[in-house]
Formats: sequence, C-alpha cells, structure tokens
Amino acid sequence: MKITDTLLWGLLLMSASAWSQETSKAHAAPQVQQVVVNGSQTDIEASRDFVAGKLIIGRKQIADSGLQNVSEILKREPAVSVGKDGRLGLLGLPGYTQILIDGQAPTGKSPLELDLSQVDKIEIIKSATAETGPFGIAGTINIISRKIERKNVQQLRMGATAVTGEYGANASWNLNQFSPDSPLSLSLNTMAKHERSPSASHAEQVQTAPTLQPQFESVRKNLRTTEFLTLSSELAYKLDANNNLSFRPDIGRITLSNDRSEQRYWSNGRQQQALQHGTSPMTSYSLPLTWSYDAGDSGQLETIFRFNQMQIKNDSWRSDEDTATDYAVRRQAYRTDQSSYFLSLNYKTSFSGGHDFKTGLQLTHGNQDITNTHWLNNLPDTSLSLLGGNINTSQETRRLFVQDDWRVNKDLALNAGLSVEDRVLKINEYNINSKASFTVWSPSLHFSKKLEGDQKRRWRASLAQSFRAPELDQLMLQPSVNAFAPCTITSGCGQNTIDTPDSMGNPALQPERAIATNLAYEHGLTRDSQITVELYARQIARKTGTEVLLMNLPWANQARYVERPANLGHAELQGINVDWRVAARDLWKAAPKLDLRGSLGWAHSVLSDLPGPNNRLEGQSPWRAKFGMTYTMADLPVKIDLDANWLPGDWYRNNLTQRTYEARKTTLTANANWTVNPSLRLVMNLDNLFAPQAESISEYRGNSNTLQTRTINSSYTRVGLRMELKL
Repeated sequence: MKITDTLLWGLLLMSASAWSQETSKAHAAPQVQQVVVNGSQTDIEASRDFVAGKLIIGRKQIADSGLQNVSEILKREPAVSVGKDGRLGLLGLPGYTQILIDGQAPTGKSPLELDLSQVDKIEIIKSATAETGPFGIAGTINIISRKIERKNVQQLRMGATAVTGEYGANASWNLNQFSPDSPLSLSLNTMAKHERSPSASHAEQVQTAPTLQPQFESVRKNLRTTEFLTLSSELAYKLDANNNLSFRPDIGRITLSNDRSEQRYWSNGRQQQALQHGTSPMTSYSLPLTWSYDAGDSGQLETIFRFNQMQIKNDSWRSDEDTATDYAVRRQAYRTDQSSYFLSLNYKTSFSGGHDFKTGLQLTHGNQDITNTHWLNNLPDTSLSLLGGNINTSQETRRLFVQDDWRVNKDLALNAGLSVEDRVLKINEYNINSKASFTVWSPSLHFSKKLEGDQKRRWRASLAQSFRAPELDQLMLQPSVNAFAPCTITSGCGQNTIDTPDSMGNPALQPERAIATNLAYEHGLTRDSQITVELYARQIARKTGTEVLLMNLPWANQARYVERPANLGHAELQGINVDWRVAARDLWKAAPKLDLRGSLGWAHSVLSDLPGPNNRLEGQSPWRAKFGMTYTMADLPVKIDLDANWLPGDWYRNNLTQRTYEARKTTLTANANWTVNPSLRLVMNLDNLFAPQAESISEYRGNSNTLQTRTINSSYTRVGLRMELKL
C-alpha cells in the first residue's frame, strides 16, 4: 500500500475514532477555549496550541542564537532542509516552499537576508492553510517582523566576515522610543552590508557516444559583491482604547555585482574565453498604513494599505575571444520599473462552542515596464533586434479566505478553511500581446487529537489542495542567447548544440496543483523537549519541468536548441521525517546544559513525463540528515553551537535529454557567543568548516551523440565576527 493511501486511511480512521469518543462530550458541554500565548511559554509549548502543526521560532530563541539573519537561523531548525545548492525549504522541496513576510509575498527585499534584530518570530507550517494562501505545496515559512514596543531600547550590531582573502562588513542599528504621556511611539531600524563571495570550478567535457572523444577543459571563476543599505521606521499612534494606527515606511538600495571568467581549451586546439561583468542596483520603497480596530466580543478588524515602488537596473558586458570566430564585445542594458498597490482587510472573532473564526480579502494591482537594449562592438546589435525594445505587464490579484479553528474540547481540535485566488496577467512583449490567467481553489482540513488528555502527546493530520504559481519570468518570452553559442558579426545567429541551448519563457504555463496529506505524531518529553514523526505525500498535477526543443527562431537564420518551462505531466512524492529537540537535563538531571536537535528524512518521488531511473523531483534527496547541539558552559557566560548537514550523492533527470549527478555534500557550522555583560555580546561564526570540494556531472543526450561534463566546484570556509551592544 502506498504512503498516500496509508495517510488517507489513517486520517479517516483517526477522525472516526475521535468523533466516536468525543462527540457526546462536545454536545453535552460545549466550551469556549482560547489560545493564550505568553512570554513564559517555550517555543515548543506555543507550537502545540496550533491545530495545523505550526512550528515557532520565538523572540527569545532568536535573541539567544547569536546569529545574524533569517537564513542562518532557519538552517539550524530541524524542520528546514538545506539543499546542495544552499536553498532552504520544507520536506526537502525548496522550490515548493512559500516564504512570506507578515503573511504576504515579499517585495523589494530578500526575506532570508533580513537581520534578526528586525524579526519577532518565524512560523513554519508543513502544509497549506487558508490563512497563508494556496501556494505552499511543501508548506510555508512566515517571517513576522518586529513591531514597535512601548519602551525605550537602542541596540547596535557590527560585524566582519572573511572568505578566502575576500572581506566584508555589516552593521545594524535599532532604536525604539516612546513617552508614557504620549500616544505616539517611534522606532527606527537601519542595516548596511558589504560582502564579497568568490567561487571557482574546473570542468571537463567528453563525448561518450558513439565513441569516446575528449571535447574541452574549462576553468571558471566568479566573484559576487553584495552591498545594501536599508532604512525602516514605524510610527504608531493609539487613537483610543480600541483604535490604533501604524505607519511603517521603508526604503532600501541593494547592489549586486558579478565578475565572471571562463576559459575553454578544446582538444582540437580551439580556445574560447568569456569575461563578464554585471552590476544590478535595485532601489525600492514601501509605504504601508495599518489601522486596527478591537471591538471586544464582536471581534477585531485590521486594514492594511501599502504602496510599493521598485526600480532595477542592470548594465552588463561580455567580451568573447574565440580562435575560430571573431572577437566581440557585447553589452546589455536592462531596466525594470515596478509599482503595486495592495489592500488587505482581515477580520477575526470567536464564537460559542470553541470556534475561532478568521476571514480576509486581499486586492493587488501591479504594473511593470521593462526596457532592454543590446550592443555589439559599441553598435546596436541588429542580430538581436527582436530581443530588445519595451515590455509592459500588468497584474490583478484577488484573494479571499475563510478559516475556522474549532476547539471541540480540551483534547480534540479541527481547522477547516478555504482560500480562493484569481490572477490575471497581461503582457505586451515585442509587439506580441499575451494573457495568462488562472483561478485556484484551495480547501484545507487539519486535525489534532491529544492522547488521554496529555498536553504533550498528540496526533496531527492534514489534507489540503495547494498550488505552485508560475513566476513572471517563466511566463514572459524574453529570450536569452547562450553565451557559448553567441551570434557573430559575420554569420549572425547560427546553430547551437544541445548543451548550449538558448532560453525563453512560456506564456501558456499553468500553476502546478497538488493534493497534500500529512500525518504526524508528536511526543513531548517536557516543555523543552519533543520528538516528531511525520509521514507525508504529495500528488502533483501539471508538473512544471523544462523541455529542450530544436526550433526555428526569429533571431536565428537556422534552427537552434531552446530550453523553456512547460507543464509536462504529474509527480508523486512520499516521505517520512523524524525531528527532535531534546534537552539533556530532561533525560538525565545531572547532565551538562546541552540541547540536542536534528532530523532524519527519507523520500521517494516519481515524475510521469520523464523515463526512469532518477526521474524524481529536482532538489528532493533520497535521504537527508541534520544534527545540531548547543552547549552552555557552567563557569563562563559562553554558548557554543555545532550544526552538521548530510546529503547523499545521486543522479536526477532534468528533462528528456539531460540528467545530472551531484556528489555527497557534508557541511559543518560552528558558532560561539560570549555574553561579556548584560549590554555587550561577542559572537564568532565558522561556516562550511573543512570546505570539501563538490563534484557534479551533466549528461546531454542528442540524436546522434552523448556529451558528459564533469565539474569540480571549490568550496571555502567563511569566518565571521560580530559585536552586539545595547546602548
């Protein structure tokens, strides 16, 4: 029997059992039970109060961690998986994990780069709920930003990093001010960062069929520089006991620069060299206004209006030297201007019988204007004239949700909801008008049953329909010519090879749809210790993949290979996770102050549109393991953290013509923080200790030959030092 069937039968049997035991109690004496989350609760205790199985990383855990940003603390969380490419996700599926800020999709900022001084807590749900929306097939990570406080606080953080001779610096400053005699409160937050991240690799390509023939060797180097400065504030005004206003403007500028080089040495004596430099500054600002009204027993209403403006510029050039063709210098200028208006109305109340009801309406309107220009040897590139010009897009989004948390009694709870979202995207691109639209309905049902009245042991089950929406870049044609099969002055855009395809989008792409089931058992040992075993399954329809086609294209004088996204088939995924957080003193009273955390996971997936073997979801590993520990010294105010992550080596199939092998990956991170006094803390971080090299293999199958490229990627240890000062 498949895990999918087991989960469905388990959910039905547990529901039937629970109803048979508890229905008479519920009808005889309905109770109104409210969830009370207070500062004395641990994160594990707070998590137990949510029917849908919400994990919480609270403010105390964030403050005690000694870490800098959201990405670092999520890597430490047992429920969050870290892929071989460094992407974070739930259930080993980073591409299917929704990441939100305050319940909304982020605009103009990277949620994982947020400084932890600006984060109040992080919520993790490994399923879909009506409140978080329909787009979380693997689940949702919701980052709750830190709200203004009625107290005077000032904090300064300064740090430095080093990676193989490249240095960086970062700083953040937070100020919170209020007067007891005034209804006004003010907070200011600013962050600045400069970081350089090098990478290098060596690759060899051979033709393995019909005969074994060496093709080329290549050396690649890349240096990425990240610079950003952000400023945010909040002005809160308490109109009366029931009404509050909050204005939270923020502005930021982020600049990404890349310097890349690649040399290819072919077996026939041909040599190629590509030097690239690109700079992408992004400027954004947001003006959100929030009004909240508390009507007491009649419920609470929150209204949010926000205007966002963002501009991205990209100026890049590439010089190509090839002993077989002409020397060329190519330049591309790219500019995007985006603006959006967002309105949200949310209402919640409680009814007799243990019902906590929520509903919300969200409306978004956005516009985007793109200009794209190409030059070749300082002259307009006529061979790519069809790829230039102006692009205009407009998007309308409407979302409505209703959700009911029903506390049937002290042991049984249900969460049922429905989320509906409608999107219409209009694209005017290269004088081609296209329209992408869809409406998705996402019902969800969650079940929680405590065992024999024990607050620390329970079953949880979830059944939901969820989606993954296509990205805007996937819907736009916006072709890109491969750097190693470029258009030339003399011959224009000639034929390329299967391993150097051009790329373009697909306006006909539709959202992926999934039926998601989860069945979990939580065994709480104490208020700080818990072990969770979870079975999960996903059945995905309209699976988005990539297809490589040989096509006649407007910008080429003969057929070229093109890679584009497409809805190809369906996928099935089953897996099991075991997560734990255990304080050693909960098992042995005389143990040192040692906290252990970790997870083990196994998963199996199959894609219908690709032949086996290795036809699994990209990013999903057959198994994974994480282990972490926190040791607090008895005689010194020093805390030490160690975290390790293991992923096996394995193959996966990208599409019908390509498959990829990624070698085993092991990472180790160490962190130490010393509380010098109540106002000063020093932190040292060592990331990617021992820095092992990583091997990957890409295999391309054409009509008459097979190419295999083997790459060795260098890896580096990152050292960080930081000082945290309360003023």
